[in-house]
Amino acid sequence: MSRINAEVVERKAQQVLRNAGALTIPVDLDKVLQNLNVRLHDEEMDAETAGVLIVKGEERHVLVNKDHPHNRRRFTIAHELGHLVLHDDETNGDASGQRMYIDRQIRVYQRVGEASSAVYQQEGSQTTVQQEREANAFAACLLMPTHHVIRAALERDLFDEISVASLARNFEVSEQAMSIRLQQLQLMTVDIGLQAQAADTPTPPSQHPMAV
Repeated sequence: MSRINAEVVERKAQQVLRNAGALTIPVDLDKVLQNLNVRLHDEEMDAETAGVLIVKGEERHVLVNKDHPHNRRRFTIAHELGHLVLHDDETNGDASGQRMYIDRQIRVYQRVGEASSAVYQQEGSQTTVQQEREANAFAACLLMPTHHVIRAALERDLFDEISVASLARNFEVSEQAMSIRLQQLQLMTVDIGLQAQAADTPTPPSQHPMAV
């Protein structure tokens, strides 16, 4: 299975946004879901499960934990769309490129725990640690497009936690996800306050975008 590099992930996320006409902030996920022909379902799930992507023929469904906070649900939806865009055309079978499904009809991507969780290394797991990290990277690129983040960051003092929090609210993502995104784009150094807070608070499964 080939690794998808960061530039490809970024490019694919930007293309999805352009195709959907979702070019404003916060990103309109309803437009993205509609453009990708994906139906969204709010479901009761155990606390450790954030979301599920199910592909059956032409049908595409994203199930998201209805009890999770708004920002986490958004990241989960974007994460599951990452599986659809990045991984659902992968082939696991013969040279003809015929795709293989779990039961030859349904493929399921289920978000449980962090991207590095041992559950993705167990026999029978539908996704790998690598795929989980790639889906997280896609979610970050989709919800925090580079050009929008750079433009907004230039208007703020990014060493000010209040400004980072304001930026996160504008993009409807968690402060931690925004802080990591800013660091990746080299728009700020490690913010001591946010990192200390993160150290004291377990990272929510779907908001650990760049364990990549």
